This record gives sequence, structure tokens and C-alpha cells, in this order.
Amino acid sequence: MEYQILQLSFYAEDILKNLTSGTVHSVYRRTINLTDGKQLLALQAEGSPLSPISLILSLSSEDLETLSVAAGDTVRFTDGGLEFPCPLYAHRPAYRFTCRDAGRFDLALHEPLDPGLLPTLRAHIQSALSHTDTGGFALLFQDCRQDTDDLSLILLAARDHIRRSSELYLRGDYQEAARVLTRVLGLGTGLTPSGDDFLCGVLAGLFLAGKSRRPFAGYLKAEIARRLSDTIDISAAFLSCALEDQFSLPVKSLLTLPAPEKLLISFQEIGHSSGTDTLCGILWALG
Repeated sequence: MEYQILQLSFYAEDILKNLTSGTVHSVYRRTINLTDGKQLLALQAEGSPLSPISLILSLSSEDLETLSVAAGDTVRFTDGGLEFPCPLYAHRPAYRFTCRDAGRFDLALHEPLDPGLLPTLRAHIQSALSHTDTGGFALLFQDCRQDTDDLSLILLAARDHIRRSSELYLRGDYQEAARVLTRVLGLGTGLTPSGDDFLCGVLAGLFLAGKSRRPFAGYLKAEIARRLSDTIDISAAFLSCALEDQFSLPVKSLLTLPAPEKLLISFQEIGHSSGTDTLCGILWALG
């Protein structure tokens, strides 16, 4: 059976071109993660948000679930796509996925936002977060929220790390501020921990605010790169992308200053609280 890859990023296409073989890393309802042992790519159901490592398919979530693919299965990367060999006839593909007619997207951030537009973006993100009920780090960034008695131990720890990092940053101790902020790495549950999504957002926010070449950003990137093995593979893949200024399509869309309602919808589609956790990181970095 042959299936069409509808969308992918230039970043994912470059990875595809340099791979020959790999295995299925993991399988979820809307995603089949693939790896060569170093990098990840994600076959995802139609309608999934486009990330730098996404290969968006012409298959619904239900259709994707019917494929006989499991963790550990072999995958071959071919010119123009990839295929899973048939278990009974290894020389024949059971499933082939082609990106021949796929739409390509540049998900890299190239230029920061005009400084005069930053207050508007900050206001839109704050408004969006005030209307979300996804939980996660959003509970720490909602102005209307005063009661912290019901915060989980994870969120209490995250709040303390973020506050301490802010204090150190304001004092000009950028290296220690970066070290303290990366203590949120791995904090949280789910496919990607909230702390990891938050750090991806911080890296995006620093870029958007024109701060990506300042000392704090340099220390933060070095600390995240050093600690990538401290979190799960999927989170590490997204953080690796962020270190190269590669982000999801919703993040790239922030350059157009979407209205709070539209902004919230696009980020909530990323995952349970992953999108809003990312927004929290962006808001923190914008200051």
C-alpha cells in the first residue's frame, strides 16, 4: 500500500535525504515515531499540527491505527519517502510513504519581531493563557489565578525555579539564571513534559524578542544541549530543533500577531498542554 505525505518541513526533508534505515521508535494514536538511533521523525495523521520533524499523512487517526506497525519494526528510507518491509517478504514493502507531491514548509525563525510589536504579542499571549483550562504551566501564568494551594508538587517546583531564574537574570547573573531555569527540564507528565515544552517556548521567545545572541541565550542553549539526555527522546528531539531555531507552525505564525482566540486554538491543537506550556515559555522570554 502506498500513502501520500501531505506536508513536511525543509528540516524534516533534509533528515530524510540523509537516512537509509532505521526502526520504529514508538507508536501512538496519531503518530508513528521513527529513528535511526540519533534523530527522530514523526509520521502523523492528517490535521496534526506541523512540527519540524513531522511527516503529515493523508490518513485519519483511525486509519493510522489500522496499520500493522509496532515499536522495533524496520523502516527503510528511500529516495522520495520511506517504507516498511513486509514481514513475510522482506524485499517487498508492506507500506510505502511518498513525499513526492508534499507541501514543504520553512519552519525556521529567521528574523526577530519588530520591537514595536512585542507588547502586542505579549498581550495576545497573556490573553490566550487567561482563557485556557489545559492545566500545566499555564496555571503559573494566569493573572486571574491567586490561589496556589492546589498546585501540584511539580508545578510548585517549576514556579520556584522560574522565579529564581528571573531574579538571577535581573541581577545580571545570566549563567546561573540559565542553569536554574533548565531545572524544569523533564518536569511534568505526558508525551513531552511541561518543562521541556516551556524551554522550547523560551528559546522561541528569546528569538522573537531579538535576544537569541545575548549572553543568557548562549548559556541557556549550552545548558539545554548538555542535558538533552536527561529527558525523553521525543522531547529531546523538539529541544534539538529549537536549538537550531526550528519550531512548530503555530510558533512561526506568531510573526503575524494572530488574535488571542486564533492563537489559543492553534496552540491547543499541539497536544494536551504542550502548546500552552510552550506559550508560557514564550511569554516569560518576552519579559
